[in-house]
Parts: sequence; structure tokens; C-alpha cells
Amino acid sequence: MLRHTGVTAIILVLLAICVPSRLSGQDPVDSDSIPIERCDLLPVVKIRIDGADMRFLLDTGATTMLNLKSFSSGRSKQIQVSSWSGTAATSAREVSLPEFALGSHRLRDLKLPAIDLSPIGKACGSQIDGILGVDLLDKMGVTIDLKRQVASLGASPDDAKSLYEQMELNMHRCSTAFESGNAAELAECFDPEIVFYTPQGEFRGRKEVIEYLKARYLKYAPALCYKMTLHDVKTFGEALWYSYDYSIDSPVEHITGHGMSMCRRDKDRWRILNLHNSFRESPAQSPSGTPKEW
Repeated sequence: MLRHTGVTAIILVLLAICVPSRLSGQDPVDSDSIPIERCDLLPVVKIRIDGADMRFLLDTGATTMLNLKSFSSGRSKQIQVSSWSGTAATSAREVSLPEFALGSHRLRDLKLPAIDLSPIGKACGSQIDGILGVDLLDKMGVTIDLKRQVASLGASPDDAKSLYEQMELNMHRCSTAFESGNAAELAECFDPEIVFYTPQGEFRGRKEVIEYLKARYLKYAPALCYKMTLHDVKTFGEALWYSYDYSIDSPVEHITGHGMSMCRRDKDRWRILNLHNSFRESPAQSPSGTPKEW
């Protein structure tokens, strides 16, 4: 079972990646990012609906809804609307949209509620055509970065797999370095601030991780064999996360287990930010009854 400290650290790393602290407001926006505008102090993005650009307020505490003043079609219906003041029964109109596009992400054949949102527009001094809430933000995999003033679009599963294949090709030398015992080359595969969680403890930074690997595995090189079977892969901002099963064979043991890893591309190289490995079974017992060191 994964320890809570390890899972917490992974979440913190994800937050650090998705909300970079070093970037300024002048950093360029990539093709998968949507600029966040302002209506007074409120964050707003442009949504393209039926060929027209419309301004939607970003609100992670609400469900998506339309401004009744901006959409004339629809039928009356009692619905549940989640907003800043909580959940309340509201008489609204249901509007069918053939297409709802945020940047390159498109949702089709949506039915959304429409209520009078004109007080919001009057308060901030500009037209607000709707609220983009947590339901569609999650569906489109959007990450909001208020510091950089951008909304980043998540990759589709196919995009994530393609990115993983690029990473795997780039980091093939890392597996070769591990099996051959090349500690110097292997160190370049790790981010300087890597955290490696193992059943023996946590190792932080390249130096600690390499010292652990040298003492635990590399001493058996070149009689080492590492194999991995991928299970799941996702992108989080600039990071690639994946889970897997693995096996390590050396002259003295055969190890199988589960793992999670997170990598980030640094210019033309991928580096590992976080590793969390666990064993499929409990450590075997030596003839003396003392558990072997795993």
C-alpha cells in the first residue's frame, strides 16, 4: 500500500508543475493555453458557440450555465443550480448547443441551463454570456493558472500515450544505464530535486537516489534486467504521470512490484521528478528467519 506521505508529495509536485512559480505575466502562451481575460476582478475566457465568440466567467465553485439574455431558445424546466450561494431550485431555461469550443477542445450536443446573469455583467462592467463551471472544466481537462493568466487544456488519452512514447524513446538510455551500472549517465535521468519512495525509505535529490541505487542494485551490473509494463498515463500541465508493473532480476533475487512515476521535459531531455515503487509481495525470508533486505 502506498504511504500517505508519498501521495501527498506527488500532489504537491503536480501543483508546483501546474502552477509554475517562476513564470511571469510576460511568458509566452503555448498553443494549448487559453488567455484569461478580466471583467473587473473576475476571470473570463472566450468560448466559441455556433461560430460566435462569447465571454464566460470561470468559476470552479459552480456548474456551467448560460446567460438567458444571450440565448433566446430553450424550454422552461425546474433544475438544480450550484452557485456561490450553494444549491437552490431555480426556474431556468434549457438550451441545446450544437458545439461548445474552448481553444482546440470541442464538446458537441450539450444541453445547458440558462438564467439571467446580467447582474454579474453589470457589476463588473462588461457582457457575461455564461459561467464555465467545474463540470465542463473537468470534462475538458482544464487547468487554471491565475498567476500566468492562462487556462491550460489537458491532453486527450491518445495525446498522453503519444507523449509517453516520445518520453520512453528519449529515456531508453536510462534503462541501459541502469542495467550496465553507469551511475553518471543514470544521474542525468533524474531531476535535481527528485524524490524516490521505496520500501526502505525516502531518498531525496540525485545524490541520495544514486547512492541508494548503487548500494542496492548497480553493484550487480551488468547482470541486471529491468522490465516494465505500462498501465495508465496522464498529463498534468508540463508533467507526464504514469503507473506500471515492473520486475528486476539480479544474480541474487527476482523482484516484482507496482510503481508510479512522474517526468517532465527539460528542453530536449526528459527527467524523472518522482518515483514511488512498492513490492507485489512481502519480502522473502532467509533461512535464518530474518527478512532479506529489499
